[in-house]
Amino acid sequence: MSDTILYVGTGQGLFRAEGNGQGYAVKPAGLEGSGGLRCPVVVDKDDERRLYAGTSRDGMFVSEDRGQTWRASNSGLDKKEIWWVAQHPATGDLWAGVSPSAMYKSSDRGESWTESKQLQAMPTIKEWTFPQPPHISHVKHLSLRDDDPNYVLGAVEEGWLIRTTDGGQTWENLRNGCEFDAHTVYYMPDNPKVVVSTSGKGFYRSEDGGDSFVKTTTGMDRGYMAQLVIHPKRPKVVFTAAAAGPPPTWTQPQGGDAAFYRSDDQGHTWRQLSGGLPEHINPAPRFAAGDPDDPDSVFYGLTDGSVWMTRDGGESFKHILKIEPPHGADFRTGAVTSIRVTH
Repeated sequence: MSDTILYVGTGQGLFRAEGNGQGYAVKPAGLEGSGGLRCPVVVDKDDERRLYAGTSRDGMFVSEDRGQTWRASNSGLDKKEIWWVAQHPATGDLWAGVSPSAMYKSSDRGESWTESKQLQAMPTIKEWTFPQPPHISHVKHLSLRDDDPNYVLGAVEEGWLIRTTDGGQTWENLRNGCEFDAHTVYYMPDNPKVVVSTSGKGFYRSEDGGDSFVKTTTGMDRGYMAQLVIHPKRPKVVFTAAAAGPPPTWTQPQGGDAAFYRSDDQGHTWRQLSGGLPEHINPAPRFAAGDPDDPDSVFYGLTDGSVWMTRDGGESFKHILKIEPPHGADFRTGAVTSIRVTH
């Protein structure tokens, strides 16, 4: 679509890819040198010109002109390695998950931040870790419950899941049946009692709000998972992608050995998607994003800087762009780590 704009985050910074009817024209969108963007740019719910970008080195940046210019906005945000940012669709409150693992909230559109310090008092936090030195965990993903802003879920890599039901005053560590190496967690939009989570070892599903989980990977033969894309009009339809193994295996000859998947029953079963894709996908998937204006469109970002797209619910795919990494950079710098689809 010629009016599609992608904000693509990599380890190099933020890029803006504009559809022109024949492809996508890609140009830098600022924030070079801030450590890259692991989470997608957030478009303010009331002002599409106002953007929020959480960087991995320099904290939060705000733009009031669709990303033409940026300013740092870190008052109260003393941990500046941001992994995820989410805005509540009703209140406009912003939440940020960071490293070392902590949660921050802003009630003034990112101008100031307050840490939910009770999270640090949980007895299980001493068990949280990360495989790579210095083994410091992070809050990798957040989910806000649309019908109640007091409910927030977080996925800790690595430290299971966390939940607050009182707006961050108290937190609990959810560990009953879910994976220690949690990647994402979601309230299902049609039933908030259903909570699902991707991880480094597959997909997990809860039907009691996160109190207990069951692994459901029928039809999925790879386990190191990316984000979910939930069809906004048919929430039983879910898309994701996964690599065959964790990051240390991606530099081996088989690479990520990636696959894209679709579920039509909200994660009970899965089927692999193949139309238009290479028989062997060497780069690993690092991000999946949907198009809010075109529910059958899904975008996948890979470790080689490429983006693949489907516009027919996964029946066929097309390679639409590639952001070349700097010479000699590894996948941690060159990978597409976030995508936001706008128009």
